[in-house]
Amino acid sequence: MAPSAAESEVEAGDSGRLLVLYASQTGNAMDAAERVGREAERGGCPAVEVLSMESFDPSCLPRERFVVFVVSTTGQGDPPDSMKGFWKYLLQKNLSRQWLEGVHYAVFGLGDSGYQKYNFPAKKLDQRIFGLGAERIVEKGLGDDQHPSGYEGALDPWLLSLWKSLNETNPSLLPRLSNITDPNLNILGDPKVQVTYYSSNEVPEDCKILDPKKLIKSARSMSPALKLHDDGEQPHMLQMVTNLRLTKDGSDRDVRHFELEDPSSAISYKIGDALEVLPSQNPSAVDAFIKHCNLDPDCYIMVC
Repeated sequence: MAPSAAESEVEAGDSGRLLVLYASQTGNAMDAAERVGREAERGGCPAVEVLSMESFDPSCLPRERFVVFVVSTTGQGDPPDSMKGFWKYLLQKNLSRQWLEGVHYAVFGLGDSGYQKYNFPAKKLDQRIFGLGAERIVEKGLGDDQHPSGYEGALDPWLLSLWKSLNETNPSLLPRLSNITDPNLNILGDPKVQVTYYSSNEVPEDCKILDPKKLIKSARSMSPALKLHDDGEQPHMLQMVTNLRLTKDGSDRDVRHFELEDPSSAISYKIGDALEVLPSQNPSAVDAFIKHCNLDPDCYIMVC
C-alpha cells in the first residue's frame, strides 16, 4: 500500500518531526516521555512520535533531525532493560564521529542522588550521542527522586528551556509555542483514550474480569516491563507485618520501610530478585468517587 500524503510528510528525517525515545524500568521515564510528546503536540508540532528504545531501530537514528531521550536509572547506575540493545549498538567502534551530524538532541535522566552512580545512563548517553556528532538542543536535565517534587522538580524548568531553544533552532517545529510556555494558558490536548460505560446487564462477556489472577494479569499488562516478566510464575498474596515511616512527620516526602510475610512460606528467592507490588484502591475512596460522579456502582467502565 502506498503511503498517504500525510505519512510522506512525516517520514524520518523530516525537519517537522520530533522523535521522543524513552527507556523505562518501572514507568516513570515513560510518563515523562509522554508528557514531552503531549506538550510538543500542544505547541503545534506537525509530527510527534513517542517510542520505547527497544521499539526503535538505532541504525535509523542519523535520519532523524530532532530527538529527545528520556532515560531512567535502575540498580546501581545501570540502564533499563529496554535500553541495553540500543546502547550496545551505539558503542560500536565502527560508528564515526560524524555519524549523527545534523541530528539535534536533548537528554533527560531520572535518578536518585542518594546513589553514587546518580543518573549514569543519561550522562553516558548524552556523552556518546554528542561524541557521534549530534548537536545538543539544551544541556542534559537530571531528575532527582530526592527533590521535594521528585523528578518533575527538574523536568519542569528543563522542558521550558527545551521548547524555547528548539523554537530558536527551528521555529516551524513549534508554531504555537505560547500554548506551552504561557503559564496563564490552560489548554487540554486531544484525548488519548476512549472511556465507555456499560450497565451491569449489557457489559460484554470478555470484559467481566473477576478472577483475581486475571485482574493481576490485566494490571500487569499496563507495565512497560511486561515483556520481561515470567508469566509462568504464580502470584502470591502477602501479609504486611511492618509499616514504618522513615521521613519526619510534616515532611513533603513519605518514605516507608515495609516488611511482608508469606503465610504459606511458598516463596523462594535469592539476592537480586525484585518484588512486584500491584496496588489496590481503598474501598471507601472508591465508594466516595462513585457517589461524587453519580455513577452506577454495578456498571463496568472500559478505558482503551
